[in-house]
Amino acid sequence: MNRIAFLFGFLLSLQTSLLAQHKVGGTVFDFITKEPLEGVSVFYDGTSIGTVTDEKGTFTLGTENPISASLVISYIGYTSQVFENVSGGLGAIYLKENAVQLDEIILEPDTWSREKKLNIFRREFLGTTISGIKAKIINEDAIRLYYNKQKNSLYAFSEVPIKIENNYLGYTIAYNLQEFEVNFGAPSASPFSGGFTYTAGTLFFTEKNPKKIKKRFLKNRLETYLGSPLHFMRSLSKKQLQEEKFQIFKDKFQIDPYSEYQIEPDENFIKITQKTAKLSMLYDGKEQSFIEAKEPTFYIDSYGNFSPAQILFFGGILGKQRVADLLPLDYVPVNKY
Repeated sequence: MNRIAFLFGFLLSLQTSLLAQHKVGGTVFDFITKEPLEGVSVFYDGTSIGTVTDEKGTFTLGTENPISASLVISYIGYTSQVFENVSGGLGAIYLKENAVQLDEIILEPDTWSREKKLNIFRREFLGTTISGIKAKIINEDAIRLYYNKQKNSLYAFSEVPIKIENNYLGYTIAYNLQEFEVNFGAPSASPFSGGFTYTAGTLFFTEKNPKKIKKRFLKNRLETYLGSPLHFMRSLSKKQLQEEKFQIFKDKFQIDPYSEYQIEPDENFIKITQKTAKLSMLYDGKEQSFIEAKEPTFYIDSYGNFSPAQILFFGGILGKQRVADLLPLDYVPVNKY
């Protein structure tokens, strides 16, 4: 899930403008007691657009443009609810307490030390770019790690949001981990012989210092954005791939991008049809990536978020990006800093 998908009361300080054109609202209650829940985190997955419920359990959240990101309702100790394609009023929302605590999950003992497992988790979760190296997980003690020798896989679990300080891009991220697996391929003498990494969850971004963003963060964000999947999707939806320095290749030959991409408006979103399942791309003549579509049709909203997320796969240099390389979907490039 390339949304690789994050917050919770103590991190939420952002209140979206009441002038926003597209609003959603509701009231959150405890499922058993029917009492309203105050301080529940409500946010659009992968963005910095969020709020918290008041003492009556109510919230209102708005965006300037239609957004296809999932709306996440999350509260520590309760099972999160995720809503797709929301608009208007959600009415009453009831959250259930977590039925099973992680302490109750019995995992078989494994032969790997926690230090070894944690080093692998940091590398595969945060990434190995400069952003990944400088990022720090604040609450590592909350992460449970388990190596399954039979499957040659490392799994991670967390009952609370994983708190990340991204010291390269200047964000604090809350990541609600749903699934994490590093598969090392067929068991062998070397645990790093092939395999895959799969991460799924929801995430929420906040500024480390919202009053004054440092110039180096603005510079690093712009460099991270250029050539990213977010940049590609925004350029594709506006039919500006060439202007934005993207080149598309089919069978090793450069082609006119729009011979392979059909682009047309569809209500609030842009409908994209990728005619060939797998296409290669270059940004500004740099390292090659590819985009593979399991189904030909997907949609892009005004923020550059594509859906359904599970049908697209990025490989090559873009396939190596991890959580620390992500920008909020509502990120706006700043060229002067």
